[in-house]
Amino acid sequence: MQRLFQSFLLFCLLLTTEATPLCAKTVELPLFLRAQILQNALVESLTPQPERPTVLFQEGSYNYLHISKPQLSIRDGQPYFSCNATAGMGFDSLGVLPSVVKWSGSILMKLNFYVDPQWQLRYRIIDSAIYNEKGGKPVVSGFAWELCKRFLHPRLEQYAFDLAMPKKDITALLRACSSPTNTAPLETALNTLTVGTLRTNADGLIVPLLLTVADAQTQAVTPLPPQAPLGFEEMEKLQHVFEPLDAFLVFIIKNLSADTVNAPVNAQQQKQLFDLLITSRYQLLMILTGQTPMESEDPLRLLFIDAWEQLRPIIEQNSGKNGLMQKQLLRYMTFINAGDALLTLDAAAPDLGIHLTSDGLRRLARMLQPGSGEDPLHFDWQIDPALRQLFQFQPEPEAKLQDFPPDSTQKSPADFPPESMPVPTPAPASNSTPDSTPQTAPKPIIEQDIPAPPTHDSTLNPPDPAQGSTTGQYLLNFLVGVAHAENSPPMIMIGTDLNKRLDHWVPTTEELAEYEKIISQLLKSFAREQVKQDNLEPRYATIYQHLVPATAMIESCWQQYERKDDKIVTLRSPSGGIGIMQINQHVWRGFYNIERLQGDVAYNIQAGSQILMRYFKEYGTQVAKENGNPAHAARAAYAAYNAGPRASRRFMKPDSNARQKRVDEHLWNLYQKIAAGGSADVANCNIL
Repeated sequence: MQRLFQSFLLFCLLLTTEATPLCAKTVELPLFLRAQILQNALVESLTPQPERPTVLFQEGSYNYLHISKPQLSIRDGQPYFSCNATAGMGFDSLGVLPSVVKWSGSILMKLNFYVDPQWQLRYRIIDSAIYNEKGGKPVVSGFAWELCKRFLHPRLEQYAFDLAMPKKDITALLRACSSPTNTAPLETALNTLTVGTLRTNADGLIVPLLLTVADAQTQAVTPLPPQAPLGFEEMEKLQHVFEPLDAFLVFIIKNLSADTVNAPVNAQQQKQLFDLLITSRYQLLMILTGQTPMESEDPLRLLFIDAWEQLRPIIEQNSGKNGLMQKQLLRYMTFINAGDALLTLDAAAPDLGIHLTSDGLRRLARMLQPGSGEDPLHFDWQIDPALRQLFQFQPEPEAKLQDFPPDSTQKSPADFPPESMPVPTPAPASNSTPDSTPQTAPKPIIEQDIPAPPTHDSTLNPPDPAQGSTTGQYLLNFLVGVAHAENSPPMIMIGTDLNKRLDHWVPTTEELAEYEKIISQLLKSFAREQVKQDNLEPRYATIYQHLVPATAMIESCWQQYERKDDKIVTLRSPSGGIGIMQINQHVWRGFYNIERLQGDVAYNIQAGSQILMRYFKEYGTQVAKENGNPAHAARAAYAAYNAGPRASRRFMKPDSNARQKRVDEHLWNLYQKIAAGGSADVANCNIL
């Protein structure tokens, strides 16, 4: 009976032991090593002076083995090593004539990768062959073969590529991104870390890092129910949550450009990086405004995943083609693999509580730039000259409008302190929402109807900073130039203080006609100057010039300021749009001066015109050419201006939501009226 009971206990113990794997899951964190990295490391080890052959063996003048041009390659999933070599064997014949056998050719070895217990990647030679200089089998090869086996084979098999450091960085990142309540389960999983079966592809070697996690931790997290749009305080808090990710992306993008200084980022990569940064910022706005529902309690994670999916191939392309040094390549390798590991574990084991933290983002950024003294997550609202230069933004205008002698015939509201100006008389409220029903529109412009751009008057030339020109003079030249171009007298006399006239001006009913004329001329002037600076081809020049005032109308009803709580303040949207062109401070952080966007009407229009031109050239003309309709350039450019690069084709998609369709149709309605010669009706936010 006792023996039966012992057998029963043993059976239960075995059952329990066998049941453990059934309640666990193996998660693979792929560590990818690009073939170029392995090749560079091997060259540094075997031929430290690539310009000359490496001496593996030398005894006297006649016995030697020299190699050069080592090459690691992957063919049909199999790694190979090859190199050029010269060998000789001989001796002096009675001190008179030497007896020497020489060979020159190449060596080819089939390899097998493996990782030893110290996390060193090593090579095991499976087979090898030698060839003469013509690629055939040498007649005399026995001595060369022996020299290779004695001096080259051991050198190759003793070589090791250190994986301990990337492993350490990856595990440190995972720990930094674990919530305090999940520290113990994560440590348990990390203690099971092993290396799986290595495999290759055409680009390199995959070292699978295997973790064992509890089955319960692999269950998907239940999505949140639909959320109502955020209130102002909630929006402010969430904006601060996203600031580290935005700072992280800016840091990575700028350092990627700096690393490739000897092989600069090309136009395609520049566009990809710009789209990545701007798209991530627009996606934040969609979340803040409720247009994109938050499907989890960690929306930062979702934005990071989307940004990483764009960033990873850009870095892969740069690190593979731009001739980075080996140390830089190793940094990029660790950076990419650590980010991949973070997202892989997050997807495979949601219950482990892996999520982005400031510490995690900072660690990830410093993998790319470990020696940088800069905080990768530093966030501020100042203009970033390096960012503007990278994406080829035009120089900033002068910092201050010139003060002209006041004109007693003009009313000036600028004597009141900013943001606290008392309200004189009520004026029509601005209708900045794009919900009005489109009226009967004139016939759309077709290519043959587009006139050439107007001839630029000399008064439209930009100021020469060396001569002390200011934005005030620039603005004045604009207005005078447009008036002359239209064969009408200048709207504003030379003695008028333009800055004070526009500052904190919310026009009353009596001032609307004057206000509309001034703003109309400003919009036309900056649009024309932008056409000139960007050398826009004639068939698109007029389309763009109609788009600028249409955009200002749909965005702000041509107004920089509004009346609010008995004060005149800068017109701002809940998501951060500023002024007449509604330049969003979150999207364009680092590119434009936020204070000037708030208080300088001309600067705001100029910034909006530049942004529209960038979208017009990069997306608008492309969509127009694809569809054979030049006017599509205006619709595509505005859609990108409104919702980011990914939205450029939304006006053509039948599945766009109702709000997007209203916005796109309202813009198209305003654009066609302006193209037909209509004039602004600021009181009703329309074009007559």
